[in-house]
Amino acid sequence: MEEIISETLKFGISLISILNPIGVIPIFLALTTRYSDHKIKLVAHSCSFTVAITIITSLFLGQKILGFFGISIASFTIGGGILIFSMAFSMISAQHAHSKMNPDEIDDAEETAEIGIVPLAIPLLSGPGTISTSIIQSKNFDSFYQWAGAIIMVAIVALIVNLILRYSRPIGNRLGKIGLNVMTRIMGLILLSISIEMIVSGVKEILPILKG
Repeated sequence: MEEIISETLKFGISLISILNPIGVIPIFLALTTRYSDHKIKLVAHSCSFTVAITIITSLFLGQKILGFFGISIASFTIGGGILIFSMAFSMISAQHAHSKMNPDEIDDAEETAEIGIVPLAIPLLSGPGTISTSIIQSKNFDSFYQWAGAIIMVAIVALIVNLILRYSRPIGNRLGKIGLNVMTRIMGLILLSISIEMIVSGVKEILPILKG
């Protein structure tokens, strides 16, 4: 049971680091600058709900989709690790990760009616890195308790995203640009370590001789 709790917590930390809701605050504020507090609350709700649905769908259907295309989990783990490594490097440099969303897409988002779903939830928060992590994590689930723990953790992560976006204005004002950059760099360091573990794990699966 202790191992399940440990893996569940690690999964939750990975999700928070990849989602990086603190780092999304400047973009969120720019997109909702004319919104009332009530409208921001609605956007936060729709965004967090979509993030949860995306992650849960990846957990349950991700491996089946990979199997359909004949992609091994080991290969996907290496590819996902490299993708997350690039995202982490951008975060450490306090830059926007273009693997999630490019500047042109951010500009076009201002014309989107429901920005909570697109582009905030998909692809800005639950982008390729989040989906990859969820699929890779699901391969380790072989009991009801592991699946239940993962779903509970996804719900907790979605709640955290909801609260951060809902109170993005006071959080942004309190932290300031420097504070937001520091938080992003910390998340980036955590994510960098996770990505290296993923790459090493995938290489060991492809080359079993390295396990010794």
